[in-house]
Amino acid sequence: MTGSGFEARETLRRNARMLAALGLVGLATPAAAQSTPVPGLYAEWQEEKSREEDAEPREFNLINYFFTRVSMTNQIGDPAGLRGVALGPIGSPVGSAVSTQSGRSAYFIEQRWIPVIEYSPFFVDGLASFRAQFEVDFLWGRSANTIGQNEGGGFNADQVNIQTKNVNVAIYPTRNPNQLTLLVGTQPVYDSAYDPTRTPLSDLTRTGYKLAFLGSDATGLSIFSGLKGNARLSLFPLGSAQADRATRNDPRLKYIWLAMADYVYPVRPNTNVGVSAWALNDDTKGDAYAFEGLVKSGPSSTGLPGFTGTARFNINRPTGTVFWAGAHFNHNIDFRNGRLGASGFVMYNGGKYKSDDPENSPIDELSISGVSANLEVMYQWGRGPGDVVTLEGMFSTGDSNLEDDKYTGAFTLNQYGLPGAVWFNHKMLILFPFTSTVNNYTGAVTDISNQGYGLRAGIASASWDIVPNKLNLKVATGLANSGADPTPWVAEVRRGRFIGAEVNAELRYHIRYLMTVGLHGGYLFRGSFYDGAATVRSDPWAAFTTFTWYAF
Repeated sequence: MTGSGFEARETLRRNARMLAALGLVGLATPAAAQSTPVPGLYAEWQEEKSREEDAEPREFNLINYFFTRVSMTNQIGDPAGLRGVALGPIGSPVGSAVSTQSGRSAYFIEQRWIPVIEYSPFFVDGLASFRAQFEVDFLWGRSANTIGQNEGGGFNADQVNIQTKNVNVAIYPTRNPNQLTLLVGTQPVYDSAYDPTRTPLSDLTRTGYKLAFLGSDATGLSIFSGLKGNARLSLFPLGSAQADRATRNDPRLKYIWLAMADYVYPVRPNTNVGVSAWALNDDTKGDAYAFEGLVKSGPSSTGLPGFTGTARFNINRPTGTVFWAGAHFNHNIDFRNGRLGASGFVMYNGGKYKSDDPENSPIDELSISGVSANLEVMYQWGRGPGDVVTLEGMFSTGDSNLEDDKYTGAFTLNQYGLPGAVWFNHKMLILFPFTSTVNNYTGAVTDISNQGYGLRAGIASASWDIVPNKLNLKVATGLANSGADPTPWVAEVRRGRFIGAEVNAELRYHIRYLMTVGLHGGYLFRGSFYDGAATVRSDPWAAFTTFTWYAF
């Protein structure tokens, strides 16, 4: 066996393991779906003289992801505002206006199909790969014979509904993606230093900042390096607007720029520490859109907080800069070096916005300063890969007065995206939104800022492989408090800080390789946080059935 043949074969095996890991976790996040690993064509097949019986590495790869979910719940959200999509925190009077009332429940079926196309032509000799990823989402029975995203489940279907997720080119200057990757175009963008086109989603959601600050897609340029640790440099224009066209006859586009720098160092095998520095500059003066023509983005948006659960600020036509500085670690999260694993982070966000129209703005300037932290400890108690108990905590500072010019809470990319951040690792179904979803992403807390009031959350879970690699049972409980006193729903009723406590159970059965069916149910005992809320009259509950299948 030649050296180059051995390299090609090992590369294919490694990428097959990556695909399996992606399938076991699931891609049903509402913000982004994971791209596939690069196939790794790094050897000239013509030089292989003794491998006649082996199949050649494929230049073209297609992966199909199919997901469907049946939901029965008393969380009633209005799907009309975002054309079939319901988002946002329970009780919010705006956005999808999710409510819970006794004797009223809803049922619906969601469906998602994601084809992932990858082309690595043989003649480029491992120098580059092209990827395209699309998405088709809808509710059964909703809309037909028209054009629009998140629709097309009605009679006749015949819907034009193809959403572009990722279209990019990966360039490998050294012909080894583990060393250096240049990613150009529309791509997954997460708050992790790892290349999202080659890293299993299970690792991305448990490392870095766990998608709590950023988890979506964006168009731009990223450089990933695997030399002496893992590093990432990225630059993305998140949005644009002709902010001065009407007022100053200036048709130039003004942009929202996000620059990111991350570095992770392996202090020992399977133990990593990392640091991050990001900056966002917004010159759009509140005229850019998170949902084109419907919902504007940025700190002056009146519509976005109701859908994403962020703080709402009283500043008009703002321009400014926000920065993040953080540190994180992870140890043995896949249990390759023992039974104990852990991960966590600390993040500081600061910055300032100024109004371009101070005479008509309630506040002239908004200063930002907040801290967030997370810690999870995991223990593999049995022989099966799913025999795990976990304990996790999430913290963010809060602000009891969102009307003034100082904000002391977490600031995530949910201020700019719909959504722009999705904490994926919480194991809750209602207290935090069930992340295996398509068009409905609702829960008590949908952003770690908790609408600006801050968060104190604790979550415990225990899972058991009843039949190893075949049947798994998980039970979990979690509770959450607001970090600051929230504004009363009505003036005459004092509102408390206790958001609620959830209990849930999930049973997953692997029918075949990468084909899984699940039963999930949860109940949230609502707390004093909802005292006086006109639309939250009963404890939220939900039951789900899911079916997931990967084919490649």
